[in-house]
Amino acid sequence: MRQGASRPLRRTLCIAIRMSYEDKLKQLQRDLAQIDLLTEPRRQTSSRFPEFLILRLKDIKLKMYQERGHSMPHIHVDYGSQHHVASFSIDPPARIEGSLHRKYDKSVIEWISVNSDALLKIWSKVQSGGDPSLLVAELAGNA
Repeated sequence: MRQGASRPLRRTLCIAIRMSYEDKLKQLQRDLAQIDLLTEPRRQTSSRFPEFLILRLKDIKLKMYQERGHSMPHIHVDYGSQHHVASFSIDPPARIEGSLHRKYDKSVIEWISVNSDALLKIWSKVQSGGDPSLLVAELAGNA
């Protein structure tokens, strides 16, 4: 009887340890992504304005550029090796254009909705020519 009673406890402990391990791995992934965001060199775009990586999740990269004449706050999406596969407005969050598969729209739009305040601050900083690194790091820590 005693062995049978210890199995559920052992199973519960294994699940708790696995969850703790998974949480630690997710935190590590966020920390490493934040390091990449802060240390990755900024590319000069064809318009000679710097590009700022906002978030990288596996094959999807969300970017923002200083774009004079673009009054609508928005982000650009790269997928894998494809650049600018879509653009999404920040307020309201919606696809503007692009060839990114529509199955990603809901997730990207939800992420933008949750992070719109931070994204708008980053947009303002980038468009004014400022360095958004601290704002990006703060956003990456919450992602």
